[in-house]
Amino acid sequence: MRAPVAIRLERFQQILNQIANESSSGSVIIVEGQKDLRSLRELGIVGPVLCLQSSRKNANEFTQDMVGDKKVIVLTDFDREGISLAKKLSRNLNAQNLNANMVHWKNLRELTRSDVRSIEELPKYLERLQQETCRKSFT
Repeated sequence: MRAPVAIRLERFQQILNQIANESSSGSVIIVEGQKDLRSLRELGIVGPVLCLQSSRKNANEFTQDMVGDKKVIVLTDFDREGISLAKKLSRNLNAQNLNANMVHWKNLRELTRSDVRSIEELPKYLERLQQETCRKSFT
Protein backbone atom coordinates (compact mmCIF):
# COMPACT_ATOMS: atom_id res chain seq x y z
CA MET A 1 0.00 0.00 0.00
CA ARG A 2 1.31 3.42 -0.96
CA ALA A 3 1.77 6.25 1.46
CA PRO A 4 -0.55 9.25 1.12
CA VAL A 5 0.56 11.85 -1.40
CA ALA A 6 1.47 14.44 1.26
CA ILE A 7 3.84 11.97 2.93
CA ARG A 8 5.40 11.01 -0.43
CA LEU A 9 5.92 14.71 -1.22
CA GLU A 10 7.54 15.34 2.16
CA ARG A 11 9.81 12.31 1.80
CA PHE A 12 10.75 13.28 -1.76
CA GLN A 13 11.68 16.79 -0.63
CA GLN A 14 13.74 15.37 2.24
CA ILE A 15 15.71 13.18 -0.15
CA LEU A 16 16.30 16.11 -2.51
CA ASN A 17 17.47 18.28 0.39
CA GLN A 18 19.90 15.59 1.52
CA ILE A 19 21.31 15.28 -2.01
CA ALA A 20 21.58 19.05 -2.35
CA ASN A 21 23.34 19.38 1.02
CA GLU A 22 25.84 16.63 0.27
CA SER A 23 26.44 17.98 -3.21
CA SER A 24 27.07 21.52 -1.98
CA SER A 25 29.46 20.05 0.60
CA GLY A 26 31.65 18.52 -2.11
CA SER A 27 30.07 15.21 -3.01
CA VAL A 28 30.12 14.52 -6.73
CA ILE A 29 26.94 13.21 -8.37
CA ILE A 30 27.10 10.76 -11.26
CA VAL A 31 24.19 10.71 -13.72
CA GLU A 32 23.79 9.02 -17.07
CA GLY A 33 23.18 11.98 -19.38
CA GLN A 34 22.71 15.70 -19.91
CA LYS A 35 18.92 15.57 -19.40
CA ASP A 36 19.52 14.08 -15.97
CA LEU A 37 21.94 16.91 -15.19
CA ARG A 38 19.38 19.54 -16.29
CA SER A 39 16.72 17.89 -14.13
CA LEU A 40 18.92 18.02 -11.05
CA ARG A 41 19.64 21.69 -11.69
CA GLU A 42 15.90 22.31 -12.06
CA LEU A 43 15.43 20.68 -8.65
CA GLY A 44 17.95 23.07 -7.09
CA ILE A 45 21.02 20.86 -6.93
CA VAL A 46 24.01 23.08 -7.68
CA GLY A 47 27.04 20.96 -6.80
CA PRO A 48 29.29 19.03 -9.18
CA VAL A 49 27.48 16.58 -11.50
CA LEU A 50 29.28 14.29 -13.93
CA CYS A 51 27.54 12.72 -16.94
CA LEU A 52 28.68 9.25 -17.88
CA GLN A 53 27.39 9.37 -21.48
CA SER A 54 29.01 12.67 -22.39
CA SER A 55 32.36 11.41 -21.07
CA ARG A 56 32.39 8.81 -23.88
CA LYS A 57 33.96 6.33 -21.45
CA ASN A 58 32.71 3.04 -20.10
CA ALA A 59 31.93 2.71 -16.40
CA ASN A 60 35.39 1.33 -15.58
CA GLU A 61 37.28 4.13 -17.34
CA PHE A 62 34.90 6.74 -15.95
CA THR A 63 35.42 5.72 -12.32
CA GLN A 64 39.21 5.46 -12.71
CA ASP A 65 39.29 9.20 -13.44
CA MET A 66 37.66 9.98 -10.09
CA VAL A 67 40.79 9.65 -7.99
CA GLY A 68 40.37 12.71 -5.76
CA ASP A 69 36.62 12.56 -5.26
CA LYS A 70 36.09 10.84 -1.92
CA LYS A 71 32.28 10.99 -1.81
CA VAL A 72 30.23 10.11 -4.87
CA ILE A 73 26.44 9.98 -5.15
CA VAL A 74 25.25 7.56 -7.83
CA LEU A 75 21.96 8.66 -9.47
CA THR A 76 21.39 6.48 -12.51
CA ASP A 77 17.98 5.70 -13.96
CA PHE A 78 15.67 3.13 -12.41
CA ASP A 79 15.27 0.95 -15.50
CA ARG A 80 17.12 -2.33 -15.99
CA GLU A 81 20.13 -0.65 -17.63
CA GLY A 82 20.31 2.03 -14.94
CA ILE A 83 20.14 -0.54 -12.15
CA SER A 84 22.95 -2.54 -13.71
CA LEU A 85 25.01 0.61 -14.22
CA ALA A 86 24.45 1.76 -10.63
CA LYS A 87 25.72 -1.55 -9.29
CA LYS A 88 28.75 -1.48 -11.58
CA LEU A 89 29.62 2.11 -10.66
CA SER A 90 29.24 1.34 -6.96
CA ARG A 91 31.51 -1.69 -7.18
CA ASN A 92 34.15 0.20 -9.16
CA LEU A 93 34.10 3.23 -6.86
CA ASN A 94 34.26 1.15 -3.69
CA ALA A 95 37.16 -0.84 -5.17
CA GLN A 96 39.04 2.47 -5.48
CA ASN A 97 38.33 3.31 -1.82
CA LEU A 98 35.82 5.98 -2.85
CA ASN A 99 32.57 6.26 -0.93
CA ALA A 100 29.82 5.37 -3.42
CA ASN A 101 26.56 6.59 -1.90
CA MET A 102 23.67 4.49 -3.18
CA VAL A 103 21.26 5.39 -0.36
CA HIS A 104 19.59 8.30 -2.15
CA TRP A 105 19.23 6.27 -5.36
CA LYS A 106 17.62 3.41 -3.46
CA ASN A 107 15.32 5.76 -1.55
CA LEU A 108 14.21 7.56 -4.71
CA ARG A 109 13.67 4.28 -6.52
CA GLU A 110 11.58 2.89 -3.66
CA LEU A 111 9.57 6.10 -3.23
CA THR A 112 8.77 6.65 -6.91
CA ARG A 113 8.23 2.97 -7.75
CA SER A 114 6.60 2.67 -11.17
CA ASP A 115 5.89 6.43 -11.44
CA VAL A 116 9.44 7.35 -12.44
CA ARG A 117 11.83 5.42 -14.68
CA SER A 118 14.60 8.01 -15.05
CA ILE A 119 16.26 10.87 -13.22
CA GLU A 120 15.05 13.31 -15.88
CA GLU A 121 11.45 12.61 -14.82
CA LEU A 122 11.98 13.78 -11.22
CA PRO A 123 10.95 17.44 -11.71
CA LYS A 124 7.62 16.39 -13.24
CA TYR A 125 7.11 13.88 -10.44
CA LEU A 126 7.65 16.65 -7.88
CA GLU A 127 5.20 18.90 -9.72
CA ARG A 128 2.61 16.10 -9.84
CA LEU A 129 2.95 15.45 -6.10
CA GLN A 130 2.60 19.15 -5.35
CA GLN A 131 -0.53 19.43 -7.50
CA GLU A 132 -2.12 16.36 -5.92
CA THR A 133 -1.33 17.67 -2.44
CA CYS A 134 -2.96 21.02 -3.26
CA ARG A 135 -6.05 19.29 -4.66
CA LYS A 136 -6.39 17.11 -1.56
CA SER A 137 -6.03 20.07 0.77
CA PHE A 138 -8.97 21.80 -0.92
CA THR A 139 -11.29 18.79 -0.66
